[in-house]
Amino acid sequence: MDREACLRRSTSPFVLDGLRSKVQWWAWCEEAFQKARAEDKPILVDVGAVWCHWCHVMDETTYDDDEVADIINKHFVPIKVDRDERPDVDRRLQEYAVLISGQAGWPLTVFMTPEGEVIWAATYLPPRDYGGLPGMAKVLRAVLEAYRAKRGDIKKMAEDLSKEIAAWHSPSEAELDRSVQLDILASLAASFDEEYGGFGTAPKFPPITQLDLLLLRHFYDGKSVYGKMAQATLRAMARGGVYDQVGGGFFRYSTDRLWLIPHYEKLLIDNAELLSLYARAYAHFGDQLYRKTAAGIIKWLDEFMRDPSGGYYASQDADVDGEEGAYYRWTEDELKEALGDLFPKAAEMFGLYEFKWPEGRATLSIVRIVPEADLILERLAEARKARKPPRVDTTIYAGWSCAMAKAELEASRLAGIGDKEFALKTLDKIRREAWDGSRLARGLRGGGPVGEGVLEDYAYCALAALEAYSHTGRYLDWGVEVAGAMVDRFLDQGGFRDVERPDPVLKTPHYPVADTPNYSGNALAILACDLLHYATGIRKFRDAAERALKALAGKLARLGPSAAGLAIALDAHLAEPPRTVVVGSAEELLRAALAAYRPLHVVMPVASGWDYPEPSIKAMLAGPKPAAYVCAWGACSMPISDPGRLGEAVRRFRREAYRLE
Repeated sequence: MDREACLRRSTSPFVLDGLRSKVQWWAWCEEAFQKARAEDKPILVDVGAVWCHWCHVMDETTYDDDEVADIINKHFVPIKVDRDERPDVDRRLQEYAVLISGQAGWPLTVFMTPEGEVIWAATYLPPRDYGGLPGMAKVLRAVLEAYRAKRGDIKKMAEDLSKEIAAWHSPSEAELDRSVQLDILASLAASFDEEYGGFGTAPKFPPITQLDLLLLRHFYDGKSVYGKMAQATLRAMARGGVYDQVGGGFFRYSTDRLWLIPHYEKLLIDNAELLSLYARAYAHFGDQLYRKTAAGIIKWLDEFMRDPSGGYYASQDADVDGEEGAYYRWTEDELKEALGDLFPKAAEMFGLYEFKWPEGRATLSIVRIVPEADLILERLAEARKARKPPRVDTTIYAGWSCAMAKAELEASRLAGIGDKEFALKTLDKIRREAWDGSRLARGLRGGGPVGEGVLEDYAYCALAALEAYSHTGRYLDWGVEVAGAMVDRFLDQGGFRDVERPDPVLKTPHYPVADTPNYSGNALAILACDLLHYATGIRKFRDAAERALKALAGKLARLGPSAAGLAIALDAHLAEPPRTVVVGSAEELLRAALAAYRPLHVVMPVASGWDYPEPSIKAMLAGPKPAAYVCAWGACSMPISDPGRLGEAVRRFRREAYRLE
């Protein structure tokens, strides 16, 4: 059994880092489990990511400890798993961890039998008892003793846990009812942080799907409380330390209630969904802060995250040379040296003396606007160029890159920013190199495909293809292909599974419905199916969305705000998404339709030659040209030939039909 061959088969930078460890790591492969069975040893699984600060800490302290490494190497089969490369394994083990210890996150530490039964799980563990956490050396001995002496208890606990997980992932049918959104909105109002924005208390993740739901309902229902919650949260995040004020882009989450002190990793998927969100918020509210924040995300892409041949890199590390946030934080002396005579104004702008500085280094947030703000940020950006930047994982994950391509296309039409041509180049690359005509790879690394695509990959690529079609009249055929494969390979009686084939060790099918805080796989898949149905008339997609929603509707009521993404998908299914059909050679009409904001609005340039089965579109093609028709909830406008009138028609046509209250 070749450990290094197993490791190198992964090609994950996080997993390959294990080759330098004192612990003799394996990757997640059948050979590792064979070794455990042959030698009758328990398995230690370390799930993490190359961007994860506490994963690095655990590698550099716990797993570098001689006693810990010796116990593991003698008595366990240790396996490293990259949560970005294998989200299916991560999700299943996270669920076990929550049931066992009430904790989830990374690093995730899981002990298993060679048959895949979970013995115990936790997150970060120091080498010795510290700060209320048990030491890894003690935990290893306890697990080893339980494995040797309590096999029956372990098997019974594993069976009980598996039954509980299987019960959650079984179908939960209920009537489809748009009013479930009102219960979610009431829960959001009850947990809204009036002082600092967001919902609940620390830690705070950007509540992407909840904010999208607030935008959707504020657009149609006009209730001021929805706008208030959305705007307060969008502004707080944009001005907080959770956003990189100097270089742009969002960190994954804030450790405090104020959005001030983050963990400093930046993930492509987070920033893709936040770019879409801020572009939509700018188009809806007209606040220049939102456009500036979206432009900052694009600035970060330009500096670090674009592959010259197309595609976006996966993530940027939190650490530099073992120090979390070293690239982003500032001592007082560093700020004074970089800013010179502007330091007093910067102190006012950042509120430097109004907050504690962890470890004597400040994370910058905008407390108040000063006239010199742009110059201050320019000087700091110039000074930061002298620093060593954090490591970038250059893996191009198919779904994440499609999500960012979709976001840049949205930003280009709603906010006039973003690199539209690069976004299209990205879709061309994914279609060419990660799609074999029937299946998507999880991503691209080292010049070739890696892994099997998961549900989110298919859904985001289908959604990105539809957005690209709106701009170009092309890509719709690829969107239909990808969505068709998604329906054929992932949909069953429980909804959309997260993977086509569950891992042979962790066999329970999973149907993702909870946001993480990114859109859940089922929310994305159902949205893709419904939007493609209304763009093409293909009934298969609407039937698939209906089937999935009926299987999952009961879970939506139980999850509430944690499944806001699925609530948006349900609304799109029951309330026909608005479309603008543009016929003939009509560039000005197309641009006007693209620039007009309306939630879930699909622009259809039908002059591309697609054979639309819908009779109304056939009639439009036979009518006057050039012209645009706005369609919403079963009706279409008269032909519109004036671009100036079209934008208002997109925003207003049958808007009242979508109201909930």
